Amino acid sequence: MNGHKLSCPVQENLIRLKLYRKRDRKTLFFRYIGYCPQFKYQIGETFGRTTSQLLTDSRIASSGRPVLSPLNPNPPAPDQRRQLISRRALKLGDQKLFEKMVPGYTGFIPKSEHHFGKRYAETSLSAVANFETDQEFNRRRLQDLQTVQALQSGQVVPSEQLNERTIKLTQHETPLKKTREHPAVYYSRKSPQHSLSPLTMGNENSKKYFMSGYTGFVPRARGLIGSGYPKISNKGLCDFTDECERLKEVKSKPVKVHRQIVRKFESKPLYLKDNGMVPHYTGHVPGEKFRYGRTFGFSTKNARQPIETF
Repeated sequence: MNGHKLSCPVQENLIRLKLYRKRDRKTLFFRYIGYCPQFKYQIGETFGRTTSQLLTDSRIASSGRPVLSPLNPNPPAPDQRRQLISRRALKLGDQKLFEKMVPGYTGFIPKSEHHFGKRYAETSLSAVANFETDQEFNRRRLQDLQTVQALQSGQVVPSEQLNERTIKLTQHETPLKKTREHPAVYYSRKSPQHSLSPLTMGNENSKKYFMSGYTGFVPRARGLIGSGYPKISNKGLCDFTDECERLKEVKSKPVKVHRQIVRKFESKPLYLKDNGMVPHYTGHVPGEKFRYGRTFGFSTKNARQPIETF
């Protein structure tokens, strides 16, 4: 080898090439259709000698890995998704969602809408594993919350339930002690301040009007004409505010009702005492229908007296 020390990948290639040459020298290289570095720049030699020189020459840049595939491939890495789904089946028993979903299943698979571009089995496996990951995260958060509550109340918690998050949240015991009877109201300066409605603004506020194009109701603005919409809405709102203030003042005042004395007018009596009613009187005469044998004028004389029986 011209005194050059070959690297491990080159030595491995040489050993494998020798094994193949002993078995079948004529059919080895001409059946190889893979990639060989720098081969397209070589001329004047056979395919076997050219590839042998390229694979054994240390001056040719290579990736440091064997060109030929390994004789004993490495076993595939364990799939964490399958282990996760297996633990789910052990905890929850017989489930419809398992690691080998059959294509054609019409039931619901959670989170399957977020996976696409793969086979049904691969999509289902990733979706169920993602769903179970979220479930474990939520269960862990719930357990941490229960642990924090137990620690703050002074209970003893097993050490396996403690972690950095639970210890950080249990710096104070509950219930917290009062530092003052009535806590001060806190207003954040960075909190968004909502704009006031023009209906609640004072009459002296220059923004007490509605912008042109407002399609809502403007009180007291129907009878105002001859001005722009902002001026009309301002005038109507000011009148409405003044009227509301006046009604508030009136509401707090006592109610005083002044009534005039009604004079009683003396009218002539309807039924005369000494004389009878005029013939052809069509009004009601008390007891007239029970009287008979007399004239209308005589029987209606003093009509208001009690009815006498004859």
